[in-house]
Amino acid sequence: MSPGLAVALALMAASLVGLVALHREGLRRVLLRAVDPRPLALFRIAFGCCLLVNLLEIAPLADYLFSDEGLLPRAAVPELMGRGALVGFGDGVREPAGLLDGAAVLEFVTSGRWSLLYFADSPGVVGVYLGLLFAATLSLTLGFRTRLSAIATWLLYAGLLRRGDAHWGGEQVFCAFLFLLMWSRCGAAYSVDNWRRCRALRRRGLLSMPSGPGAGAGAGPSPAAPHGLAAIYRRIPAWPQALIAAELALCYGANGWAKAGVAWQSGDALQLVLLRDTYVRWDMSSAIAAIGPWPLRLASWGVMWWERLFPLVLVGLAARALGRSGAAALRGPAAALARLCWGGLAAAAAIAAAVPEDLVEKTGIPGAAERAAALGVLAMVAAAVAIAGPRAGAAARRLAAGPLAPKWWLGFGALFHLVNHAMLAVGAFAPATMAAYLVCGAGPWAVATLQRGLGRLRRWGAPVPESMCKETASEDTSLPHLHRDAAALPGWAIAGAGGLVLAGGAIALVAGGGPRVWHAAWLAAGTGLTLVGWRIARRDRDEVAPLREPWAHGPAGRLAAGGLVAYHVVALLVWQLPPWSSLPWRAQARALAGPWVELSYTSQLWSMFAPNPPRDQALLRATVVDAAGVQHRFGAEPQREDDLPRPYLWHDRWRKVGDNVLGQRERMSRLHARYLCRRWALAHDGEPAREVVLEMLLAPLTPSGSDPREHFAAQQKSRALVQVSCADEPFAQLQPEVRARHGLGPVSEGSLQFAWERPATWAERKTRRDPLAPLWPLAALGLLAALARWAREDRRARVAARVREAEPR
Repeated sequence: MSPGLAVALALMAASLVGLVALHREGLRRVLLRAVDPRPLALFRIAFGCCLLVNLLEIAPLADYLFSDEGLLPRAAVPELMGRGALVGFGDGVREPAGLLDGAAVLEFVTSGRWSLLYFADSPGVVGVYLGLLFAATLSLTLGFRTRLSAIATWLLYAGLLRRGDAHWGGEQVFCAFLFLLMWSRCGAAYSVDNWRRCRALRRRGLLSMPSGPGAGAGAGPSPAAPHGLAAIYRRIPAWPQALIAAELALCYGANGWAKAGVAWQSGDALQLVLLRDTYVRWDMSSAIAAIGPWPLRLASWGVMWWERLFPLVLVGLAARALGRSGAAALRGPAAALARLCWGGLAAAAAIAAAVPEDLVEKTGIPGAAERAAALGVLAMVAAAVAIAGPRAGAAARRLAAGPLAPKWWLGFGALFHLVNHAMLAVGAFAPATMAAYLVCGAGPWAVATLQRGLGRLRRWGAPVPESMCKETASEDTSLPHLHRDAAALPGWAIAGAGGLVLAGGAIALVAGGGPRVWHAAWLAAGTGLTLVGWRIARRDRDEVAPLREPWAHGPAGRLAAGGLVAYHVVALLVWQLPPWSSLPWRAQARALAGPWVELSYTSQLWSMFAPNPPRDQALLRATVVDAAGVQHRFGAEPQREDDLPRPYLWHDRWRKVGDNVLGQRERMSRLHARYLCRRWALAHDGEPAREVVLEMLLAPLTPSGSDPREHFAAQQKSRALVQVSCADEPFAQLQPEVRARHGLGPVSEGSLQFAWERPATWAERKTRRDPLAPLWPLAALGLLAALARWAREDRRARVAARVREAEPR
């Protein structure tokens, strides 16, 4: 590894830990506050609709992707998809199918890679599974049993992809946001749950109505209502929304900086995309010839830099939220230390900018200069903040109201996505990404627009609830049941915990400690903060902090939420380490965060049309040679030679599968050839084919103004991908359970072929496992149990205090 880059990364990490410890009050007032639930509710509805469309997209491919009659037969699943979860799972050939003993069950549970389709995956079961997933998603969208629906949707959707992901293309958007919705209270508004709650409270006279006391925002105890009146829209934690915004910024930023190829530098990328058949809705060649190259070049550069700089939206949102939080500016030694940390960030960025040759995947990529220049600008900004000190906050707030205001960035993004959606069919993940704008600053505007629209409908006689068409405020911040305690972790504790984690990471990578040291460092840091926080909370239980917005949780909940935010953000950043040759330990670092990324299923793979869009039109041709030697064109998608339908209105996921078979995914071509052998046998009463041949039909992109079909037919060239013998190829024969299901006779002895990568027996595989691997999730659960007990103790103390206050004196 480059010494300069190593020093830069270490200095940057230490500086960030210091800044978090110093600005802890402002950060917790922003992340751990309770906020209006309506923007997140709108996001839930929009995101749920996109997920329903996504399920409709993949439903026609369900048998191919997820069943034992599709791409992967049952015996191959533990080899290719199960990974750590199925290390103790028999493949049904060498060992009985299923989990083999209690240790195997423990490995499955602690792996975090769960799927019901590991245990039953016939086409009928897959159909029922998809139906359950659709029902759970619909329930989440409507807000019925929202928390349970969110958990079920996440488990079922992740389990679906853990059985088959050959169609993967944007699914990380759904996985990442579903995981965060599961932790949120997204059903507190615009939901069946909240409607039922309000109806029950209204019947008992305990609900604050828009035209009554509290104007719908709740009211404290009074002679007319001794227990107070509940608000229509209860406040919810802000931190899940902050993480959704962070995920979105990571998505755009990583995708933008991956666009480092020649086509993006020259501005020709968008033209190449629009001339390729795979995702274009319309024949764009005439339009491209009419407008010329320069509008498309400007659009390419604009989209690239908008994606690269989109994380600045987080800066604007944070500056605006910190300005409203009421947190005091740093003074004295704290301000001096903050300046030192900002200076450390500036030095780290400058050192990295000085070695541009270390900032690329391989020598010769033109993006090195741009990346170095961006780091140089970051160094200057950090140095300016270090010099300005506390005055930098006012400048940041001015920028947040001007060029860093979300309306500019989100407005450009909305325009880009709408035009992109009109021209390209890339799937439901694109509008799902845009739905996240509702928690990035567009939420209040969307809520106000919805209220105006519903108010108009109410005036026309539609049965719209009064609370949805009036400007009803969210829960009043002065209500007595909201958290306002003054308990806070000291800066030295946060700095010490951060330093312990950094030390654990360094030992894990440099000294070869591995994941054990990393997990132990996090658990030690969490345990220490829990002990310190518990003592401080007991001491300061009766003190009230001067808050503009109340806390979303009590002291224990704030510590748990803050720890989850920190761990998740660190895991995502480690996982997103760029594949530069100057980072030889990238794989080891990603292995540290791997268990959490696997559990949450938030693996980020952002590289759409990067580093360059394809410059060729490629299609797949499959030929099956039967037992008599006759060749048959396999006419089902994605093998159509004339795959140029216009207009292309509905996103056909076979096209993504075709791209993966053609080389975007390793081993997909051979797996697909094996599938065609089995499919031919299934369609011909069990009679196997002799062989399957897969070829790539390749032709240059259609010149502007030319006919796509004529050009492809004239220019296409054939390139062999794979040729398999159906009798000798492993996993290319119908499995016994499939034959029995379709009434076919049993196979002859020795006709089934297999190829194994993992050891044959569970006993052998067990020796290769880390015996302490299941310990870390169990220890983490123990820490969560301690936090839950602390939270229960705190709730009891709060209830007792309210009872004492209510007693007559």
